[in-house]
Amino acid sequence: MKPARSAAAKRALGLWKQQPRSARVHTTIRWWTAPFEALEAEVPVAGKILEVGCGHGVFTSFLALSSTDRSVVGVDIDAEKIELAQESVRALRPDEATVRFEHRASGDVPTIEGGWDAIVFADVLYLLAPADRTRLLSECVAALAPTGLLIVKEVDTEPRFKARIAQFQEFLATKVLRITDGDALDFPSAIDLERLMKNDGLSTRVTRLDKGYFHPHCVVVGTKPTS
Repeated sequence: MKPARSAAAKRALGLWKQQPRSARVHTTIRWWTAPFEALEAEVPVAGKILEVGCGHGVFTSFLALSSTDRSVVGVDIDAEKIELAQESVRALRPDEATVRFEHRASGDVPTIEGGWDAIVFADVLYLLAPADRTRLLSECVAALAPTGLLIVKEVDTEPRFKARIAQFQEFLATKVLRITDGDALDFPSAIDLERLMKNDGLSTRVTRLDKGYFHPHCVVVGTKPTS
């Protein structure tokens, strides 16, 4: 577990100071338990960036605050969380960051002319059944610009003791507390994710991000070919 360290990270969390207490607590816990600053380093410092399944949008805002050369869009199926995310970024100063949020149905990937320079997932795909996950990743690959990046951060299935902690926490969040929307609980391994990306024609690499965390965080980065 790690607190926000960079100025951009502290600013992203600071946007929630005036939001409801439950949302503040949720975003703070989310930050402390996820390696967002390491994940941000995997994202291009410039270009059009999409985060799919952004939730409250704290990582989306952090991406935009970390580089003014990024134009960042966050989408999620939870209309209430998107409304809170939209409210939080009203506290941004003019020209401080380029970020916006959209409510979208599950599996609805927005497209833009020329394609996205990067599409990011942060702990989303485990909420989908395998067939839906495969279809969504393929749609994201199609929505990328040539040489664009598909960046998927999930909790791996190894080491097993860390995976069990993460899986139990997500069971509580989705099935008991119901603070996370999702159709399934199906945790893909890094190997599974890499295979799906390769099947869609991406070159891939896997990086572990779990040092200092209880959860087996990893990121799989796929690069779309030029043609």
